[in-house]
Amino acid sequence: MARLPLPDTKQNPEFAAVLKELEQSRGVVSNALRSMGHAPEALRRFAAVGDYARFHSTLSARTREIVIVITGRASTYAINHHGPLALQAGVTQAELDALCQGTVPPTFNDTDQAVTRYVLEFTSAESVTDGTFAALQKVMTPQELTDISFTSAYYVAFAMMTAALGAHYDSQDFVAAELEWQQQKDQA
Repeated sequence: MARLPLPDTKQNPEFAAVLKELEQSRGVVSNALRSMGHAPEALRRFAAVGDYARFHSTLSARTREIVIVITGRASTYAINHHGPLALQAGVTQAELDALCQGTVPPTFNDTDQAVTRYVLEFTSAESVTDGTFAALQKVMTPQELTDISFTSAYYVAFAMMTAALGAHYDSQDFVAAELEWQQQKDQA
């Protein structure tokens, strides 16, 4: 249940301008991002990190979605959006189920296992152990490792905002449009 009404673009021209910018970079804008529109400039800056994580980082589509799913595993909103995107990126349903349970799928290769362990620890209260960091460092460049960290950090904040504000779930049509947009971006 939404705790705040979605901002009205007619009554808030600054939000309307930010929404237009986001539509250009994302194709469609989720209710979760719209719910953050009561602070338009903060939304613009927050969404810029998400835009980088989704469309401009060095991560493959598969790695990006593994990071997002494992980060958002406790968020129904995140899984409703990124579960289908993970499947589209080549994660199997069994692997997706394991990620949602916070476990490393046994079918993952060494790189996917290292990424998953890193993000599981990154999102824990204790943070990342030296061993996990070293394992990821063996299979990822410093930029990829940093991109994994930025992506996970963004989605931690995103999940917290979505839960606190009680963002409305998006329709299946919205999720389908997001899948199509992401596929086009990944193929570009």
